[in-house]
Amino acid sequence: MKTNNKLLKGLSLFCGTLITIGALMFIYGYFVSAVPIVTAIGIGLARGATLIFIMGLFLVAVEDNTNNKNRKES
Repeated sequence: MKTNNKLLKGLSLFCGTLITIGALMFIYGYFVSAVPIVTAIGIGLARGATLIFIMGLFLVAVEDNTNNKNRKES
């Protein structure tokens, strides 16, 4: 269980940082700069970080579920 907590903490820190950078790039590209590629990169970063976070949560949930199932059978 400690491994799952460490993994979730690292995952949330990593993805939170990427989402923040993506949001800042989107705001900069949309409101300040006239370069649309910065806006697109910001959107892509935020969406990619969200996808990574959801996949990580799914993997942790599946691992925890299989560990609990294996403990009940033993």
